[in-house]
Amino acid sequence: MTGADEEPSLLAARDVSKTYGESWRGRSQSRERQALAGVDLTVTRGETLGIVGESGAGKSTLARLLLALDVPTRGSVRYRGRIVSGRPERELRDFRRHVQIVFQDPSSSLDPRMKVHDLLAEPLRALAIEVDEGEAVRRLLDRVELPESAANRYAHQLSGGQRQRVAIARSLGPSPEVLVADEPVSALDVSVRAQIVNLLTDLVLDTGLTLVIVSHDLAVVRHLCRRVAVLYRGAVVEAGETEEIFAAPRHDHTRELLAAAPRIRARGVGPASETVVG
Repeated sequence: MTGADEEPSLLAARDVSKTYGESWRGRSQSRERQALAGVDLTVTRGETLGIVGESGAGKSTLARLLLALDVPTRGSVRYRGRIVSGRPERELRDFRRHVQIVFQDPSSSLDPRMKVHDLLAEPLRALAIEVDEGEAVRRLLDRVELPESAANRYAHQLSGGQRQRVAIARSLGPSPEVLVADEPVSALDVSVRAQIVNLLTDLVLDTGLTLVIVSHDLAVVRHLCRRVAVLYRGAVVEAGETEEIFAAPRHDHTRELLAAAPRIRARGVGPASETVVG
C-alpha cells in the first residue's frame, strides 16, 4: 500500500499512468483519455487489499496493469522487486504461475467447449506444472466445494455460482502467491455473492493467500480486506486500514460509496467479520 515501502513488497505499482487514444467525429480527429494518473500501490505478502471506486474510476485498468496484461504509459509494475510491465510474454512464465486472476463473469472467461476437468487442467499444462492431473482436478474441486462429478460437465451446465467456483479453482491450480479478483461477485445474485465471499475468506484464512479485490462495492471489500485504496478518476484519493476508512472517510467519493453499499451476510477477514455488511 502507499507509504509502506518499509515492508518488502510482493507486487507494486510505481507512479503508474495509463492513457488510451480515442477517435471521434467519424474518426477524423482523435483525443486521449487518461484512465490512471500516477498511481502508487504496494501489496505485501499475506495482505488482503481492496481497490474500490465507481465505474470508470480505473479499477480494471489497474488490475490489468498489475497482472502485466497491459503496459503502463508511464511508471512500472514490479513483482518481488523485478519489473514485469512491458516484458515479453516468454519472460513472464514464473510471474504467471504466481499471480493469477479471477474475472468478473465466468460465462465469458470459461471456454464453453471444454469440460470442467480440462478447464482446470489447462493452466497446469500451459505452465508445464508436473502433477497427477486427475488428482489435481479433484483437489481443486474439493477446495471450492464442488462435487467430483462436476469435472465431467460443461460450464453452461452449472449455475452462476458454480461457474465462479470453477473460475476460482482454475486460478488456484498453479498454487499462486497472489490472487487478483476483478469484481468477482458482481454478476451473481445476493445469496450466491455471500457464498463466494465466504469461499474467498476461507482461502485466505486457510492458505495465507495474498488477495487483491477490485470492486465498486465497499460492502464486499469490508469483509474481505484489511486494507483499502479508493480510486477516483484514475487516482488514489484515499488509502489505509479498512476499519479506519469505514469509520472516518476523508474523501467525498468514499462517503458516497459507503452510503450506497448493499447488505450481504458473510464471514469476513476484514474488520466487519461475522456481521451484516452495510
